[in-house]
Amino acid sequence: MPSRPLRPCTNPGCPELVKQGRCAKHTQQAEQQRGSSSQRGYDARWARRRADYLYRHPWCVLCGRPSKVPDHFPVSRKDLVAQGVADPDADVHLRPLCVPCHSSETARHQPGGWNAR
Repeated sequence: MPSRPLRPCTNPGCPELVKQGRCAKHTQQAEQQRGSSSQRGYDARWARRRADYLYRHPWCVLCGRPSKVPDHFPVSRKDLVAQGVADPDADVHLRPLCVPCHSSETARHQPGGWNAR
C-alpha cells in the first residue's frame, strides 16, 4: 500500500512537512497555550461530577448510544466561565453524548477547536 505524501504543517508559514496536522514544534506550542486539563477546570471535582452525570444520563441525546462525554451545551465551558456563570459544570449546562457525536458536534460548532479562539 503506498504511503501518503507529506503535507506542510497546518501552522501558517511553517515549512515543515508532516504526515498530518502540525509539526512537533507547533504541536508543543499549541499544548502549552492550551494548558493542562486542571488549568482548564477539569480536576478531580470534575471527574466525580462527570462520573455522576454519566451514571444518571447513560444515553447519547443525539443517537441513543451509550454516553461517554458530558458536553457543555449550548455554549462551551470556556464561554460559560467568561460569562461569569457561577457553576459552569451544573447539569443545566450539560448534555450526554457518545464520543462520535461529541467529535462531530465540536467540529461543527467549534471549527479549529480550542486553538481557533
